[in-house]
Amino acid sequence: MSESVAAGSGQPLEGIKVLDLSRWIAGPLCAMLLADMGADVIKVERPQGEDARDLQPRIGGESAYFMHYNRNKRGITLSTRDQEGVALLRSLIAWADVLVQNYRPGTLEAMGLDTEELERINPGLIVTDISGYGQTGPWSRRPLFNSIAEATTGAMSLTGDESTGPLMSGTFTADHTTGLFATIATLTALHERGRTGRGQRADVSLFDSLLSVLGYPLTAALNGLPTPPPIGNRDKTAAPGNLYATGDGRHIYIDAGTDGLFAALRTVVADPEAVWDDRFDTGDGRWELVEQVDQVIGDWTRSTTAAEASVLLERAGVPHGIVQTLDEVVTGPLVAERNMIAHVETDEGTRALPGVSIKLSRTPGSVRSAPPRLGQHTDEVLAELCGVSVEQLAELRARGSI
Repeated sequence: MSESVAAGSGQPLEGIKVLDLSRWIAGPLCAMLLADMGADVIKVERPQGEDARDLQPRIGGESAYFMHYNRNKRGITLSTRDQEGVALLRSLIAWADVLVQNYRPGTLEAMGLDTEELERINPGLIVTDISGYGQTGPWSRRPLFNSIAEATTGAMSLTGDESTGPLMSGTFTADHTTGLFATIATLTALHERGRTGRGQRADVSLFDSLLSVLGYPLTAALNGLPTPPPIGNRDKTAAPGNLYATGDGRHIYIDAGTDGLFAALRTVVADPEAVWDDRFDTGDGRWELVEQVDQVIGDWTRSTTAAEASVLLERAGVPHGIVQTLDEVVTGPLVAERNMIAHVETDEGTRALPGVSIKLSRTPGSVRSAPPRLGQHTDEVLAELCGVSVEQLAELRARGSI
C-alpha cells in the first residue's frame, strides 16, 4: 500500500503561496512540509542549480539528498545578482504569503530587500528567516552546518561514552529540528495574520533549535547542576534501558525503567534470587545497581536470538525494539501500513519518496509531484505570476537572468 499521489481537494493549506529561496535542508524541509499540506510552493534556484543537486548518492540522474527535501514544489531558476532577476523576485514576493530563506544574515538587505522594503512590497508577508546562529548577535554571520551545531550546542558532548568521546548523531538532527521549528513558526505567524492582516518575520536558527531539544540536561545546566557524562546507549533517567547484544549477532533495545515494566521483564529474564532481590524493586535501587542489571539482561539476550527475545518481551508487554537496517525498515510492514511510501513519476520512471508523516483525518496532505528538475517551471511561473512574455523569457535566459 502506498500513499496516493493524486492531487487532493480541500487540503488544509490550499491557497497559501510560498516562495522558497532556501537550500540544503532546514529551509527546503520547512517549505516542503507546507507543500505537503497543499501550499503552492515555488522553489527558486540560481541558474546553475542548488549545490545539493550535486550531492551523492544518486537515484538515476537525481541526487537523493535533493529529492528528499523538495517534492511537491514548482521549480524555477532566477539570478538574484542582476537587476532583472531582482525585479522578478520582487514580483514573486508581492505574490507570496510566505517567504522562506536561509541566506546568511544581511544578504536580503544587500539586494535592497530589508524589512521595511519587504513590508512595502507585501504588508501581509510572513518571512521565515533560517540561519545558523540567528539574525542578531556576535555570531549571526557565521556559517553553521549540522555537525558544527551538534558541537557548539553541547549535543555532541551528550552522545557516545567515555571510550568513544563525543559523537555526532546518525542524521542531520539540527537541520531537521530547525526545519520543524521553522514550519511551526510559519504556521503560527499565518494564524496571527488571520486576525490582524499583518505579516511579520520569524527568526529560527540551528543553534536555538537544537539547544532547545536537548531535554532535561539543558534545564539542569541552566540551574547550576553538572552535565551528566555520556553513557552511550543507556537510558539517562531510569534502569533498565539499554542496547543489548543477542546470540545471533544482532542488537535489541529494552526499556523497562518503571517498576511495573521491570516486574514484567522479570517474568522473561532468568530470575535467580541471588540477583533479583528486593534492592531492584525500585527505580532508585536499580539505578544504583545499573551495571548489575545490565549484566543480567545482557547474559539473557546473548543466550537467545533477537527474534526469540522479541516474542517473549512482546508477550510480557515489555517495550523493546530490534535494531534494524534501513533496508529492513523500508521493506518491512510498518512503512507500508503507515502510508510512509509515496510513488511519483519522473522523466526517469517511477521513484519512491517518503510519505507524509502527519495524518489528518479529514484534510490529509499528500505527495503529488516529484522534486522539480532544474528550472522545470520557470517559463510557466514567470508568465503566470510576473507577466513575462515568450520573447522576454528568451532575452532573460540569454542574459543569464534565469
